[in-house]
Order: sequence, then C-alpha cells, then structure tokens
Amino acid sequence: MKSSKDINLDTYNLSLITAKEDVLNPRTSTNWALFAYDGVTNRLKLADSGVGGVSELVNKLHPKRPFYGLCRVDRPNTAQTHIVMIIWVGKDVDDYRRAQCAAHVP
Repeated sequence: MKSSKDINLDTYNLSLITAKEDVLNPRTSTNWALFAYDGVTNRLKLADSGVGGVSELVNKLHPKRPFYGLCRVDRPNTAQTHIVMIIWVGKDVDDYRRAQCAAHVP
C-alpha cells in the first residue's frame, strides 16, 4: 500500500514512459527529459524535454525546485552513448522537501 509520502508515477504514467523511451532511443532527436513534481504533490510529471543535450537541460533547473533528469550523451568520435540520470534539489528547496525527495529516487 502506497503512503501519501511515496512518489506517484501513475498519474502521468504515459508521458513519463514516452519521454524516457524517446531519450533512450538513438533514432529520436530528443536527447534529454526533465521530470518535476506537480506543484507541492508527490506526483512526478514531465516538465520539459529537448534536443540540445546537457547544456540545454541544465538551463531548465531552478534553485527552488527538485528535478530528475535523463540525458543521452554521445561521445565524440566514438559510437559510445551514455545515459545519465540527474537528481537536482535546488539550493532553496526547504529541508523537509529535500528529505522527502531523497527518498523518491525513481
């Protein structure tokens, strides 16, 4: 049984899965997705996605919000691709929310 403190991946399930699959698929141009909480709830939703890599993703981070990011990074001059997960809790997120998010790694 889920507690109200648990992360909710069900509400926006379709958009979460679609965004993840887009990032993991080397045939798509989407190479990052950023996930955030829906307001002050524990419902995780897609906040944004794009084709500009890590540099574009980090410009979306905010000091007052927690985020989870997924980014496909292609190594130059090689055929290697890395998938990077980013957990961001901004410096201005209050301590209670910070502790909650630490237990929410999806």
